[in-house]
Amino acid sequence: MAQQGFVFRKGGSWFLRYRDNFNVDGRIIRKQKCVRLADYGDRYHCAGDLDELVAEKMSGVREAAKCPQSSQSFIEYVEGTWLPFAKRSKEPSTHAGYRSYWMRYIRPRVEKYALRDITVAVVSSLMEDVAMMHSLNTDTVGKVRSILSGIFTYAMGKGHFPGASAAENPASCALIPESATEPKNTVAASRAEVRATLAALKAMPLERAAVALIAFGGFRPSEARGLRWEEWDRKKKHIAVRRAVWHRIVGDTKTPQSVRFVTVKDDLREILLVLWRSQGSPLGGYILAGRKGQPVVLDNLTKRHIRPTLEKAGIAWHGFYSLRRFHGTEVRMKSKSSETMSKALGNSKAVADKHYLKPTEVLPDVREAVNAAFSGLVQ
Repeated sequence: MAQQGFVFRKGGSWFLRYRDNFNVDGRIIRKQKCVRLADYGDRYHCAGDLDELVAEKMSGVREAAKCPQSSQSFIEYVEGTWLPFAKRSKEPSTHAGYRSYWMRYIRPRVEKYALRDITVAVVSSLMEDVAMMHSLNTDTVGKVRSILSGIFTYAMGKGHFPGASAAENPASCALIPESATEPKNTVAASRAEVRATLAALKAMPLERAAVALIAFGGFRPSEARGLRWEEWDRKKKHIAVRRAVWHRIVGDTKTPQSVRFVTVKDDLREILLVLWRSQGSPLGGYILAGRKGQPVVLDNLTKRHIRPTLEKAGIAWHGFYSLRRFHGTEVRMKSKSSETMSKALGNSKAVADKHYLKPTEVLPDVREAVNAAFSGLVQ
């Protein structure tokens, strides 16, 4: 017979005592557990008034009993099972991002919980606390929720956490707290800024090539670092994107659709040839190479050379991703197609439109459609 639990009152509160499974040094041990159910008062005056709360709690206990691993500490589960899975299955930069968010925002707030104890209310409270303590914007808090959702999606899929659908994922119904701020608007470099930047860096072949590759080619910085001379087909005027370099790790591109050919226009060709000659006209190797032939660290290149040079020239520097937004926006404006822009960037249409499209005027296809729709109304 399934246990029903024992309800008792102590002071101004009602409690439920029952037996549950606990993971102790890798072994499942059955022990007694006591949880607070509600305040004593008019609503909960006698034990019978708590029947619904008890039924809900004991139903969860019985479901959790079907998943022995759900009794494991949440921290132990994430660090011993989920993060190793993420390391095996995701790009190094993605895994590092997950781990950083876990250590900074989630881990300090879940020390007392087992995997099975995480509920929608716990996730909501965690996000509220994170938003207030760290003054985070909605995008960052959303990332915290997304990571938690990923943890429980994996746990449910493996049978480690009770739940049969996405609706039972504790993070799926948690709301972004109102205390989270709106994210700052990102910017795309303007044509004038790109032109001025390339002019200011004319005597610096490596720095100039790094800027030109992302502005003219739309590469992610990690993709630009992975480009090699032998993959530039000068006759066909394109270069192949085959890999990405994050820190010192050479790996695959962020997504399968990021493997692509990118047009090398004449302006970019001339800038690359200057760099190629400065490196001794190599037959192969990384294009953006440091002294030892390994991919240069773009953050260091920015701090030591690009930013100081541009500051002296009075030119604003918004980062390499502002050049990628410039590329996406220019392609979208000229092609009148989000699909073309997304292909140029190696992104989905949704991501390209949301993160990289930064027009400074009405989109040309929208202008044409509006003009066609409302022409002839005034005689």
